[in-house]
Amino acid sequence: MNKYLKVIIGILIIVIPAVLVLGFLFDKLTTKSFYGNTGTVRVKGIKSDVKIYSGDYGVPHIIASNNEDMYFALGYMHAQDRLWQMDLTRRIAEGKLSEIFGSGTIKYDKLFRTIGINRFAYRWYQNISPKSKQILAAYTDGVNGFIANHINQLPAEFDLLNYKPVPWQPEHSLMVTRMMGWDLNLAWYSDYIIGELVNKVGLEKTSEIFPDSSIKIFRKPIVIDSAETDSLGKLDSLNEISSLKLKEKLALGREFFRTYESYRDFFNIGCTHMGSNSWVVSGSKSETGKPILANDPHLAFMAPSKWYEVHLKSKDMDVTGMSIAGVPGVAIGHNNVIAWGLTNLMNDDNDFFLLDKDSADANKYRFGNQLYTLDSMKEKINIKDSNEVYFTVKNTILGPIISGLESRGFISEQVDNAYKNKLLTFKWTGFEYSDEVDAFYRINRAKNWEEFKKGLKEFGAPAQNFIYADTSGNIGYKAAGKIPIRKTENKNDYIYPTFSNMEWTGFIDFNELPEEYNPKQGYIVTANTNPNDWLKTDNKINYYISYIWEPSSRFDRINSVLHGGFKFNVSEQKSLQSSYKSPYAKEISEYITNAFNGYTITDSETSKVLELLKDWDGDMPPNDPMGSIYNVFFIKLLKNIYLDELGEDVFHDFVLIPNIPFRSTLLLLKNYNKNNTQWIDDVNTGKIETQDEIIRKSLFEALDFLKKKFNTNDVNSWHWGVLHKVTFKHPLGIVPLLAKSFNIGPFEVGGDQTTVNNSEYSFNDAIRYGTFDNTLGPSMRIITDLADMQHSHSVNTTGESGQPLHPDYADQTRLWLYNDYKLIITNELEMLDNGYNLLILKPEN
Repeated sequence: MNKYLKVIIGILIIVIPAVLVLGFLFDKLTTKSFYGNTGTVRVKGIKSDVKIYSGDYGVPHIIASNNEDMYFALGYMHAQDRLWQMDLTRRIAEGKLSEIFGSGTIKYDKLFRTIGINRFAYRWYQNISPKSKQILAAYTDGVNGFIANHINQLPAEFDLLNYKPVPWQPEHSLMVTRMMGWDLNLAWYSDYIIGELVNKVGLEKTSEIFPDSSIKIFRKPIVIDSAETDSLGKLDSLNEISSLKLKEKLALGREFFRTYESYRDFFNIGCTHMGSNSWVVSGSKSETGKPILANDPHLAFMAPSKWYEVHLKSKDMDVTGMSIAGVPGVAIGHNNVIAWGLTNLMNDDNDFFLLDKDSADANKYRFGNQLYTLDSMKEKINIKDSNEVYFTVKNTILGPIISGLESRGFISEQVDNAYKNKLLTFKWTGFEYSDEVDAFYRINRAKNWEEFKKGLKEFGAPAQNFIYADTSGNIGYKAAGKIPIRKTENKNDYIYPTFSNMEWTGFIDFNELPEEYNPKQGYIVTANTNPNDWLKTDNKINYYISYIWEPSSRFDRINSVLHGGFKFNVSEQKSLQSSYKSPYAKEISEYITNAFNGYTITDSETSKVLELLKDWDGDMPPNDPMGSIYNVFFIKLLKNIYLDELGEDVFHDFVLIPNIPFRSTLLLLKNYNKNNTQWIDDVNTGKIETQDEIIRKSLFEALDFLKKKFNTNDVNSWHWGVLHKVTFKHPLGIVPLLAKSFNIGPFEVGGDQTTVNNSEYSFNDAIRYGTFDNTLGPSMRIITDLADMQHSHSVNTTGESGQPLHPDYADQTRLWLYNDYKLIITNELEMLDNGYNLLILKPEN
């Protein structure tokens, strides 16, 4: 039984067994916290009445006479609809999960106490702008005002786990913001994988499948600190130094990697590649003569959704869009003049540094030519129904010590004694100060391009691609966030493993970050690819940003549609957001058909499949067999190319986040004849297989799998949606008796990781278990026509409410599933005409 399942079931059986036995009691427990959306409520902390309208989908329209009351009401509504989600997120950041889940989550508390997002949040709060503190104070009062008024009428999760929320603090909002950055951080994984591959198969073979990295720089002369070479002893070459440091890093970092992977599994979110789509067309390419902006961030699916839609209005602000429960402001949306969206820049925003403990004093370490004292803190972790445990957190000037998470000290007993005098530390841009509250306050109020960019200057982590449009017809793009400058011979290079003289020397100046404004082509697309691939020559950035870009398939599909000489409307943007057509899959399919040229086919199923592939355009709707044929083939191909060289463990890690194997595999196929690569060959056989032989083998294995899975040889009945389903899972939905009420789904979907309508599945689950469940995709969709700023088109994956069984818990899922949208109204008179509900918050006398 899953360890998490044991923990939760144990808690529920002990605390409220009746809930698991009598369904009607659970129904009563849940519905008692369905709060009213009409009438008048008296609250402390506001100066004037606040009107809160809501329509069919429960999206609140908050209208206040001043900003403080507006942010108070936002905090109140976030708490009303998403209180347990907020509390859970801040508990993760603070390392306090064991207080409600018990001993099964101690290792996750140790992980996040070590990372230290909570400690940094308290430090950052002292330095944020007065305006940010004012906003956070009002928002916090709103959250706590709701808690105080409903302490005996809390959402069901609090009763099921038998605890009550502590008062919200301004720092908690900063933690929620940084947790979003942490979840979008992929570079730690990629660094670890490079290390595993180099250690397993060597530099040359690894270089063949990492086309954008500079790991070949191992072979270039590098000046190493004399102190570093002395501490490593007499080694003959740089490659020996590299190999030793690499093995030490892997040994010390493996526990960190496994613990974080386990944490994501614990909350049903897996390890995924976090991509997104955004694009904007100028008035010259739209039917209305004004820009149209579209955005759909791709995040791990969950219930409730990560996003909470809201309309905020005061005397000097009128902004609509998607917020994050726990954070004041709108992250993606529009005001009455501008609209904006964002995607992950895929910034390589962290490094692992290997440090030597001082031989004379275990509390000191060496960095460069100097000795430093470790910053040590003893942390107490309270555990539900058990005694507390103590855990020592150690920090360096670079970042926290991440080796030895399981032990009381900082060297794990599982690590070989050869590494007992080494420390592994982790440096991340998320540890750097930034003020996202002020950034989005400025963005929410911006009236032009320059004001918009002033807001972006305050944005720190994770680095993002921001797109922009305004009612004057301008469109723009700007990268924002902290991008490290590493001390290398060439500022476009990145060296792995990181030597101590590779310390960051600063961050790229905001004015030097990639930018585009009113390009001649009349549109801008971002889809997690390298900006240098599509920016004009004079806008390209001459610094290293990343090597973990997404495959270009989504970008290529969007670009091919927008590149034509047509004028577009909102409906066509909706169609593009819902596209299941993959240029990547189409390109791979050509290798399949070519592999069978001149080959004698002896069965009708193979003939039928090859006939279908010959004319296939890469489209993968759920009610069609092509998605099944292609995706099963692809995971068989991954296994047949990589598993023999890598072995089970390294192969598992290599395919954990799909963007690397996607790009690596196409690169190998393209370069097969040029490189005569041995990746394609199966090392376990007595012969050298050709690429065509491996491809044919993979297709035969796929067809055999599909015949058995569908129990028929009828190719046309192998519908992709039968294999490929999505379920939006609540953290407590893993408990069987709660799953039906807490989880939303399953539903059949199309596409895959390379389609605009992204529907990622786990390669590991597909390879090991034959399951293709959709775990990540468009976490919301939003389209804004700048010709009509009083209406926008949007849809969430689940609903506004975070409370299972609530009418607004899953009321948008069917819209999302069938690529439909709701219309968001921002005109108060129109709300009244449409019979919107009205809740009024009044100051308490």
